[in-house]
Amino acid sequence: MGLYSLHCGGTRNEDDMSDASTYRADLISRLRSATDDLRWMVRDLGRDAGRYTPSTDEWSIHEQVSHLRDMEQEVYLPLLRWATVPEMLDPRDYNRVTWHAGRYDADEPINVIMDDIGRIREEEFGIFREMTDAVWTQYRTDTRWGPLTCQWIAELMYRHVLDHMQTIMALQQDIHLEALQPRTAATAARI
Repeated sequence: MGLYSLHCGGTRNEDDMSDASTYRADLISRLRSATDDLRWMVRDLGRDAGRYTPSTDEWSIHEQVSHLRDMEQEVYLPLLRWATVPEMLDPRDYNRVTWHAGRYDADEPINVIMDDIGRIREEEFGIFREMTDAVWTQYRTDTRWGPLTCQWIAELMYRHVLDHMQTIMALQQDIHLEALQPRTAATAARI
């Protein structure tokens, strides 16, 4: 029994397609909820709080959210288009260092980034809504991205946003604790 069979509860047949539809709807619902949760996490985030990092080798909340938008725009949406439209070009490679050095804008308002994420997400949801179960589960190997399906792409998108949300929440906790920390003469002098 393969992994697909384990996930969908049997062998790959027409019954799996209804299971695939149910799973797709559930996954897309979770992806929508995660996007809403991300928007909630960064609501009313001040500029200084958004740029806070515990160390110079870690990303701020602003960098986390900007990177999420860039991955959706430069990788996931093009990969999804490619997987569903045969004439589309294979998405280009992605490099975080190149992104940060060349496309990251530390002054861009986080609400603008979140609006972009929302717009991109809606386009992705539209593609998912229109695709058939056969397209959702079509196994593709003709790409440098390795074997994939549209289901795999959606799961990757979901996993990626969850990973960054965990880091964003940890940074929020640091910010909240710092704001509540009792001030001594020494800490007041540093601020």
